[in-house]
Amino acid sequence: MKITQNGKAVCGIVLPKQPTLRESFAAKELIAYVKKISGAELTISDQFENSIIIGEPARNKAAKVVLSQDEFEKLVPGPEGFIIKADKHNILIAGSSKHADEQERGTVYAAYEFLERFLGCSLAVYSNSKVDAGEYVPKMADIEVAPDMYVKACSDVGYRTAIIQYGFWVGDPNHKLSEKFISWLAKNRYNRILTWADVYEGYKKIGMLKEAEKRGILFSVGHHQAITMLLPHNGNEYFPEKYAETHPEYYKLQEDGTRYVVKDDDYTGQLILCMRNEKLIEQMAENIIKWSDANPQVDIISLWPYDGKHEQCRCELCRDYSKDANYSYFVNNIVERVNKVKPNIKIDRIAYLDLIECDTERLSSSVIIDEALWHEKLRTIGKPDGSCFADSVFEKNILKWRDTGATVVYYDYLMGNYGAQQKWMPGADEMQAVCKRFVEKGIYGLGSQMECYNLWNNLFNFYTYGRTAYNTDLSMEDNLERLAKIFVGGAEYIKEIIRMAEETVDGQSVISAASGFLINNIDKEKVYDLFEKAFAEAEDANSRNNIRMLRMVFRYSHLQVKCVPKEDGSRDIVDAERSELWYMCDNFDSYLNNKREGFAIAIDVKSENVYRSDVIFAPDKWYIFE
Repeated sequence: MKITQNGKAVCGIVLPKQPTLRESFAAKELIAYVKKISGAELTISDQFENSIIIGEPARNKAAKVVLSQDEFEKLVPGPEGFIIKADKHNILIAGSSKHADEQERGTVYAAYEFLERFLGCSLAVYSNSKVDAGEYVPKMADIEVAPDMYVKACSDVGYRTAIIQYGFWVGDPNHKLSEKFISWLAKNRYNRILTWADVYEGYKKIGMLKEAEKRGILFSVGHHQAITMLLPHNGNEYFPEKYAETHPEYYKLQEDGTRYVVKDDDYTGQLILCMRNEKLIEQMAENIIKWSDANPQVDIISLWPYDGKHEQCRCELCRDYSKDANYSYFVNNIVERVNKVKPNIKIDRIAYLDLIECDTERLSSSVIIDEALWHEKLRTIGKPDGSCFADSVFEKNILKWRDTGATVVYYDYLMGNYGAQQKWMPGADEMQAVCKRFVEKGIYGLGSQMECYNLWNNLFNFYTYGRTAYNTDLSMEDNLERLAKIFVGGAEYIKEIIRMAEETVDGQSVISAASGFLINNIDKEKVYDLFEKAFAEAEDANSRNNIRMLRMVFRYSHLQVKCVPKEDGSRDIVDAERSELWYMCDNFDSYLNNKREGFAIAIDVKSENVYRSDVIFAPDKWYIFE
């Protein structure tokens, strides 16, 4: 079926009579991208032939020309499933919608899959809005789609979460890349954001919740601010009561016989509450119900303690139980009360530090155990057989939690941990085995820490997890093929670099050290040579700029590793390289300089790890963007 001819639209888009938010959004995205491809602007139509039809047959009578409702439900049971069916006269794009929490994401995913699979786009990444970089969108005046059908019946791993870790001490939710980031999540099959209360409220103020809602993205909110969000010691906009004054007994009893005193803007102290105080449990449940009434996009409350390792409450109710048992009791009793009023709400219990052991026999399925892949040490990364997870201490522990009846997920670090400074850490080659293991073992999914929209640093990890968790049939090579379209003529050389990196990191290091292992063991001369070859073959500004971005990730990682002090205190980095690092940071970083847009890359250069050089760096072709 022809969509455009000679740069003119020759078909329309047919929506249901009363389209939902997601159906309307899918249509707008198709209109926008078809215009980018061909220059033609599709319009909403009521014709039943030569049309792109959005919505299942039960919602859009035009869809019945292509497929019956019974056929649709057999092919696409959901959740998050979709069908794309093209014949000579129509193209049907429809997602499942019957599951309570799927938010018609299947319809949104179908639109993006159509753009990539049928029209040749790659929606892999974004960058600075003032340069030609990021997604690959082909240019053609004539768009014609041959008869074909693609079906994804349902998502394979249901929990695919971005953990937004640029909290109040690092950055501002009002970042110039906010909307691009939320758009990227949906395009790459992430269905949830887990974040701090402050960040969530910041999103609300600048309209980012609406952007997420269009795409069906839900929120888990609280993090280490959960207690001050729901039981504010000095009151807040939801709860004006100053609980520290009105109910000091809600706070833990300390060894000296006093009650814990909350300090403003201090999120250490761990279990600062009396976990077995029944009145507190009732109060917290009531407050969660009230808070969720005002925040319907939040269906998971991340009821995490304050950070750190600290003594728990020493009252007669708490002192004879372990910290793990008290925390689990607290969360489980709250969610059981909440679910009597709001059965869809779940509560996330973090399992990390000394709160990781399963010290309980039964938990509600509405309790999510969020196990950090960081026990006494961090996990290793990069074994293609998935053994950095399978049969590891992490998996053995999470399966104990699963057997209590709780829903279990991992909290992972696909960007490395903080100390790794977001250097390149390859780990995409293990994703297919890992995600299949999740399905096999009943692990609901994984949330990955991300910091302030910086996708380029570990782009392939983030890209591969979202897509492979959604569809575990996708191999690393499948994902690499589609992502590499953004490099056009240089794609084969970039694919070789990525394969080299993935093969180099093969479970030898924990994630805090894996980027250093990569740089110290990969053939750096060959990598730089392959970048040169890719750049020479690149066909346009967009592909050259994308090659520049990925090379900058490698170069930044290389120079940061050279900054690491040796035993004698010396470092391998020289003044010219220090100057180059600072040039990258000053001109491209989106992390340290978070009041500006940047280029969606983190150049984590601080005075304590690399002093400024008097040498002035003269940018060459790798830093002059088009």
